[in-house]
Amino acid sequence: DNSKAEETKHKIEQSNGMTFVDGILIVNKTYSLPSDYAPGVSTIAQNAFDEMAAAAAEDGITLFVNSSYRSYQDQESLYNSYAAERGTEAADEVSSRPGHSEHQTGLCFDLNSIEDSFQYTSEGKWVNDNCYKYGFCIRFPKGKDAYTGYQYESWHLRYVGTELAEKLYNNGDWISLEEYF
Repeated sequence: DNSKAEETKHKIEQSNGMTFVDGILIVNKTYSLPSDYAPGVSTIAQNAFDEMAAAAAEDGITLFVNSSYRSYQDQESLYNSYAAERGTEAADEVSSRPGHSEHQTGLCFDLNSIEDSFQYTSEGKWVNDNCYKYGFCIRFPKGKDAYTGYQYESWHLRYVGTELAEKLYNNGDWISLEEYF
């Protein structure tokens, strides 16, 4: 009987309050991290960024980390300031609630400028077209708000390894982690 609904091909594991899909740590509006999870910046992600920045420099592009690891407490302060300024609904479009920020994983970097205009700069275009080669994805791709719950962030990279990053790259039309899984 082949009428059975197709089962998910992805392995979902819960461990120490964290959720992994096919071994990839997932943090978003649904899946959170424990408040005491505090790994600092991932050495693997930092090394990949350094390698990417060196390659970009060879192309005349300067990349730098604007923001990387953030503790639960730092995210709480940041989110609360956005919520006080704009209200929670508007804050939720641009900022993660505490425990729901990828910055707490130590696997993501906000590059250069956290302005929408970054996507139109030579740096933003280089990152969009090349970051996958170093294991990074554009975490909140253009037009994927319905999947991610966040506006497009051309500067927000998440380290996922080269194999997955290449699949998400999709010839420059990025697929979000939520869509992929």
